[in-house]
Amino acid sequence: MIFPDPMPDAYVAEFLDLARSANVTFDITEDRLHMRMVNPNWAMWSPIRHLLDEIGHERIEAFVRRETAARLAVESWNEASVERLKGAAEVMRGGM
Repeated sequence: MIFPDPMPDAYVAEFLDLARSANVTFDITEDRLHMRMVNPNWAMWSPIRHLLDEIGHERIEAFVRRETAARLAVESWNEASVERLKGAAEVMRGGM
């Protein structure tokens, strides 16, 4: 199968979901893409390996980096919101 150029993120996300269902994960560690396998489903290894070759590690790495950056941004915004809410609750209690 030949994928369109550029490949939609949805295709990469589906690949990562397939890999995750076989206990294979991809993450960025020390600024490099790493594939981790913990009790993998070896019956699914052949299709995962095939798709990994077709998609390419560069495309997967770019997707994982963007998703990680987005997740970290949301976590940061959530932490800031919690702090603002705590401050507002304290003001409402009259305790500042």
